[in-house]
Amino acid sequence: MRRALTAVSTVLMLSACAASAGNAPGTTDPAATPDKGSVAAGSITLDGVERSWLTYSPGGPPGPAPVLLVLHGSGDSGAGLRSAVGPDIEQVADQHGFTVVYVDGYRNNWNECRVEGRWPAKADGMDDVALMHEVVASLGTSGPVYAVGFSSGGHMAMRLALEASDLVDGVAAVAANPPVAANQSCDVDGGPVPIMFVEGRDDPINPVHGGEVRVASGPSAGSRGEVMSATDGARWYARHNDVAPGRGPVVERSGGVESTEWSGPDPVRLVVLDGTGHTFPTASGGWGPSRGPHYDAPGEIWHFFAGS
Repeated sequence: MRRALTAVSTVLMLSACAASAGNAPGTTDPAATPDKGSVAAGSITLDGVERSWLTYSPGGPPGPAPVLLVLHGSGDSGAGLRSAVGPDIEQVADQHGFTVVYVDGYRNNWNECRVEGRWPAKADGMDDVALMHEVVASLGTSGPVYAVGFSSGGHMAMRLALEASDLVDGVAAVAANPPVAANQSCDVDGGPVPIMFVEGRDDPINPVHGGEVRVASGPSAGSRGEVMSATDGARWYARHNDVAPGRGPVVERSGGVESTEWSGPDPVRLVVLDGTGHTFPTASGGWGPSRGPHYDAPGEIWHFFAGS
């Protein structure tokens, strides 16, 4: 249920280049121009807790624009994920004219669908679905809304697909397989939403063949319970979306990229990358070392959204 918006603030406009290699997240590039886009920080008070985000608005004439919600992994923040992959995402936003919103989780995490694991957003019962409704409402947009999440953010994107089909027109999960039934806490009876998965074949945290998800160290250390294999998880969503009934998916392979698609009004696509670990792949290389192909996940995800 949506909560009343008790406070909204949009503050100083920041440079679109603030999270580039030369600038720390949240700083301003004095050389920036409006043509390069701009970033605004926003916040609301929801259920007595201040929640925040960064909004990137592409350059060009003003007007209604699609919205892409970007959701970080456990222990990270919107600014942190923007620092890592924001330049690639915002380049696609500039090309196609959509707004990007990097939403901050509660104490750097999300109340997503997995039963296993105890972290603040789950322990404190944060209504992160209501948060996404309020973030979108604060933008005053009339365009479609999409969401992409990395790792735990991918699980939060899946929650939106299952429980907020009235809000999102498509979601994508990067480095996140759907939980097995015993590890699933979300309502699975909602309407269909197009969904795309991008997985690394060598991911040591999110196993492409299914099994336990375990974070080895840091404040987010511990088990997250079991997930399906990437293929079984995508197939589950294909059944949920009632696509390609009675026939198998189309599988294509090019170099180190394998793509499987269940076509229909609400399609499901699974992309598995050889030699790739727990990362958000981009045309420029994502972050961290990888032996895998330089896959333009932001661009391919947007093309999936636009074509679905």
